[in-house]
Amino acid sequence: MLGRMMPKQQSGRTTLITGGTGALGRALLEAFLADGDRVVLPWIDKDEVECVHSAHSAEVDAGRLMLFEADVAESADARELVRVAGEVHVLVNGVGGFGGGAPVHETDLELWDAMYRINVRTVAAMSAAVVPGMIARVSGSIVNIASQAALDCPAGIAAYSASKASLVALTRSLQNELAGSGVRVNAVVPTTIDTPANRAAMPDADFSTWTAPGEIASVIQWLSSDAAISVRGALIPV
Repeated sequence: MLGRMMPKQQSGRTTLITGGTGALGRALLEAFLADGDRVVLPWIDKDEVECVHSAHSAEVDAGRLMLFEADVAESADARELVRVAGEVHVLVNGVGGFGGGAPVHETDLELWDAMYRINVRTVAAMSAAVVPGMIARVSGSIVNIASQAALDCPAGIAAYSASKASLVALTRSLQNELAGSGVRVNAVVPTTIDTPANRAAMPDADFSTWTAPGEIASVIQWLSSDAAISVRGALIPV
């Protein structure tokens, strides 16, 4: 379990984290709360959000953590989320999913649709919702979570790899569109993240080679800080 960290003085910054009720998302939540940020988490899984609320009831009561039900793959939900959140200074597109285990000719098209929806469409919808406000403020940071599979393209997980490769292209395209606007877009490129869901999906893997959520959260925390203000369109391996 992640240790609770004493927050710094409030930063005045609002960070919106999609997928924030999952394993990586909770590491991100802890990191940005420790930075003194106000954090906004959309959710769709009632059990997961109840766990987050239980662990962070003090931050919810203090207004430092806002939990809002939203399907961030839908434009209307994404726009409403951002409207309710107010000014969003940092967007971390942490929602994602893994599916695979079969060659392309044995993979149902439904899996392709599911991988694209959770790994690409969510990022497109949320980016479209936050970018106008960031442009207006001439400031903002968007961090996406790609995967080494997008570059290595292992056998048996083509739908997943292709969706993450699309996310890489989306990251670079969005940064090119926002060049000179004061808004920066980057992505981290982790190897397999050590989460309960991934362990269940790949029970025979060597978990010791996987990347801990806290390590990825630290890199994303840095990318979102003023220390990385000149880093734009980067793909950071973790």
